[in-house]
This record gives sequence, structure tokens and C-alpha cells, in this order.
Amino acid sequence: MMITIRRAEPDDAEEILAMIRAHAAFERSNAPITLEQLRVLLAPGLAIQILLACGHDGPLGYAALTFDTALWRAERYAHLDCLYVREGHRGEGLGKRLLMAVADVARSAGCRRLEWQTPQWNSDAIRFYEREGGWHEAKARFHLDL
Repeated sequence: MMITIRRAEPDDAEEILAMIRAHAAFERSNAPITLEQLRVLLAPGLAIQILLACGHDGPLGYAALTFDTALWRAERYAHLDCLYVREGHRGEGLGKRLLMAVADVARSAGCRRLEWQTPQWNSDAIRFYEREGGWHEAKARFHLDL
């Protein structure tokens, strides 16, 4: 199957929203984002970039990338916020292609580091990321609702 990786556009919002909801359900969570909010995030020039892996039937996976600055290293880095491949298309190399495409975008933006997280129970994702050269630190993730 011919696969292309491309930047998502506002017209892709419905397909992406379906994948976001499936991704959240897979991670035992929810994604309260609305279609209208997603369309705003897909507008050109915003800090978030969403890449799509597309086959002849449309999007099969996505990766979302943001940027931040690390104080201790005094440098900008990229954050892989999400990487998801639709069930039924996992194991076809789409995750690797999305990860490499995100790394290319981050490199082009002047970043020397890409960071991300995955649930500790997701052993398949951990094996995938380790196989692709990623490594992890043992830290607890916190959030404070404001």
C-alpha cells in the first residue's frame, strides 16, 4: 500500500477527531476536544503541528508535535504529544514513519531533542519506542487542574 506522510489541514478535522477519540479510549481516557477546537488547532501558523499517515482510503494514523524550552539545557525541544495508528494498520511501519517524520520536522525547527510519554502499561508502545532508539526515565507525571 502506498503511504504518504503530510501535514494535516482543517479539512482533515473529522478524520483526525475520530482517531483522537479512539486513541483516548485506547489509553483509558477521554478527549474532550471539539471539532471546532480541532479546526482552530489545524490552522497554519500555530505552535502545534499534526502529521497524517495516509493510504488510498484516507488517514491511517497521526502524530502531534509541539515545541517548548528546557531550562536545564537552555534549548528548545520538540514534544511528541500524540502518536496513533488505527487498529488494523499497526505493525505496517506507519508508527515508525510518523516518528521519523516528526523527528525531521523537529530537526528542521532547530531542536536537538524530541521528548514524549506513553502509559507504563503500554508495553507494545514501549518496545516500539525502544526499538526506534528512544529511552526513558522513571518519573511520575503530574497535572494540576486550573
